[in-house]
Amino acid sequence: MFKKTALAVLFSVVLTVMLGTSAFAAEEGISPEIAEALAEIEEVNTEIYAEIAEAQAEADALYTEYLSEYAEETDAEKRTALTAEYDLKVNALIHKLDVKTQEMTRAGVAKATAAGVNVEVVWIPVQFADRVAMIDPIHVIDW
Repeated sequence: MFKKTALAVLFSVVLTVMLGTSAFAAEEGISPEIAEALAEIEEVNTEIYAEIAEAQAEADALYTEYLSEYAEETDAEKRTALTAEYDLKVNALIHKLDVKTQEMTRAGVAKATAAGVNVEVVWIPVQFADRVAMIDPIHVIDW
């Protein structure tokens, strides 16, 4: 019984040392270029999230205005026209954001790759008033 406990403790200590050593080695292996690239990726993602927040606020305002006008309107044709106009505005807003964030992501990925950082584009769902769209921040894989 004592042998099993001692073996389990020894195994745990060895495993902890192995995992801890690789983590410390990874932190020490960051060159200034990699650190700068990681900072730039974080900056790009921060800008993307700021653009998303701005577009979400604008979409919410459009949706609130649409609901107010829709509730006041009794004519079915005018309600249909209001819905079509709202859809056009929100879709244009989301498309504009999508194009802008894709360009930001493309530039960020190019800089990160040039610095030796492996990244991928991760599409995340973002809520815009009454709909969801996929937007693409950068995700670091390794360096």
